[in-house]
This record gives sequence, structure tokens and C-alpha cells, in this order.
Amino acid sequence: MPRSAVFVLILALFLQACSGKPAEADKSVKKYTINPGDTLIESLRDSGLDPSQSIEIISAIKKVFDPRSCRPGDYFEFSADASGKWEYFRYYPSGLNYYSVEKLPAGATAALKKEREGNKVVDTASGKIKSSLWEAMVSRGLSPELINDFAEKFAWQIDFLTEPRVNDTYKLVWEKFVTDDGQVIKGKILAAQYIASGQLYTAVLYASPKGDENYYSPDGKSLRRAFLKAPLQYARISSYFTRKRFHPILRYFRPHLGIDYAAPSGTPVSSVADGTVIFAARKGGFGNLLRVRHTNGFVSDYGHLKGFKKGVRAGTRVSQGQVIGFVGSTGLSTGPHLDFRISKNGSYINFMAIKFPPAQSISEKEKENFKNYTKPYLTKLAGIRID
Repeated sequence: MPRSAVFVLILALFLQACSGKPAEADKSVKKYTINPGDTLIESLRDSGLDPSQSIEIISAIKKVFDPRSCRPGDYFEFSADASGKWEYFRYYPSGLNYYSVEKLPAGATAALKKEREGNKVVDTASGKIKSSLWEAMVSRGLSPELINDFAEKFAWQIDFLTEPRVNDTYKLVWEKFVTDDGQVIKGKILAAQYIASGQLYTAVLYASPKGDENYYSPDGKSLRRAFLKAPLQYARISSYFTRKRFHPILRYFRPHLGIDYAAPSGTPVSSVADGTVIFAARKGGFGNLLRVRHTNGFVSDYGHLKGFKKGVRAGTRVSQGQVIGFVGSTGLSTGPHLDFRISKNGSYINFMAIKFPPAQSISEKEKENFKNYTKPYLTKLAGIRID
């Protein structure tokens, strides 16, 4: 072979070695899982990114995702070049969506919310209560997230802390998402049913033409009420409303004008309705007490709290279901529990006996669309057998 040809061949091989393809080998993709107690910026630094790059990613992703909402078990991945500079970043919380930050020319960044690749599958489950809803559903392999979601659908009709009875039954139709890498993610509950002592409760998903999603009874009545049935979940009732109760510390009988929910210290406590905090401080035997004023003369009290949710103080507007404090044992208390009370026009009443009207239901104009939308889900629900 002529020397000139050999030189050209060597030059071509050299240029190929300097081309983009082998340079890809210099790039690395790192994956990191959020640990309990970690913040996103701490996890970014632990993964090897320097502080300036961590801040750059946090600043960009804030446009589509709140970094404060990261949870243990969430994970992220990023690509870095040979010098260690990131090129793209992806954050994967539990759920169908993930969040991507991409590098653009001239140093700009773009943050996007995306949906994972995979397939949606409709699944069903059913069972009978032997001790509690939790145990009945866990025994069928259902996730804590799905169980909590099921309970929330009936949060205005059933207090699952006190009302489930042996031989009550449940049915469930839900959507799950199987990603291309085999991960199973819980999607929406499409329809659910609970039979308590012969009384039937059914919830079905409906998306209005405007795209608003809510749950209704099969005849189009909203499941929402002005008040939740309980201010916390998955605990147990230790003392009911009574005009005469023997106080375990004071050692004499006196009225107990509320409900004691025994629960582990630190359990989140939620406001049972929209309202305004009118008191959040220490108050005698109640310990840390939080009081919320609602409409129509109702006021709810939350006593013996370990503490208040950050930012919740007198004057704060709170919404139904919003966490406002945490179960504790402050004041005259024998152990961690929530002393929950409600009054109307200044007089304490039995919260468990109150009947609240439903929120707005499906209009006559929209009922035909409602029936067509919910029929497949209700048909699927009706076809489930209870083992």
C-alpha cells in the first residue's frame, strides 16, 4: 500500500476516534434514591454534584415540581460529561409523572413534566372484613397507598376508625400503570364499594367536560360533605362523647365533650372542614390546643397535640383535610391521643351524630354524560365477586 494511502487511513482512524460516538463513553448516568430525612439539594450533593450545579437544578425544577415534596423512595438520575458537568436531570416520584430538566444552548435550562412510558391496566379486588379494613386489604396484597386512597373516597360517609364491622365487604376497580422497566404504579380508583351492616356505599369517578375529576354516587350525588367523618386515619377510638366519664388523672367523673382518638405520637391531624384558626397555643389540661372556626357557627378543637404544623397559627386559613398538627400527649393525658371536639353556637355537640348535606351534585343537563362516562366502571364493579 502506498505511504500516502497509509497516512490517509491512519488520519481517518484518528479523526474517527475524536468524533462524537466514542465521546459518549465519557458520559456517565448516575441514579440516586432519596433517603429518609434527606432534602433534594442534600441528595444532589451526595450524588456527586457540586453546590453550584445542585442549585442550578433546584432553581430550574421549581417551575414544575416543588422540591420540598420529595419523599423517601423517590429517585433521580442525571447525565454528566467527563468533566462532571450535568447535561440532563430527571426526578421520579411515586406516580405516573416524572420531571425533567434539560440543558439548552447558551446555558439556559428547560423544565418539563412528563409521563412515564408503559401500559395502563385495570385491576379489581374484593374482600370481607374480619378485623379491620386495613388488614382485609393488606391480606389481598393491596398497597398502603391504595388502601388509604380507598378510605379517602368514603371519608365523608364512613369513619373507618369506628364503623367497620366483621363481615362488612368491599369491592374496588382501579387503574395501575406498568412501566417499561416493570415498575407497577398505582393510578386512579375508578369505582369502589363498601357494604357496612347492610348499607351500601358506592363511589365512581367522573371527569366533567371541563376536565374536573370528582367522585359521586351512581345517581350523581357528590360524596363530599362540609365535614370529614374523622380528623385522622387508621387509629382507634379510646373514648367516646359522654356527659359523664371517669377522668384517669383527676380521678373523678366529669363530662367528656369530645372523642379521644388514640394514635402514635406524631400522627398527622387534619382539619375536618374549611375554616380559620382562631387559637393555637398551650391551654391548661388540653396541652397544645388548636381551634378552628368554620361556617354556620361550628368550631372544632384539637387537643393534646405534640405540636402544630409549620405555618399554622391564629389567623391561618385552612382547608378540609389539610394537616394542621400532630398527635401528642401534652396537658392532662395518659398517652398519645387526639382529644377532638366540635361545638355549634358555643355548645359542644356529638360530632358522630351530625348529618351533613352533600356538596353540589351532577346537574340534570349533565346527567346523560355522567351515565355514559361511569357505566363501564359501574359494570366492572358489579361483576366483581366477593370471595
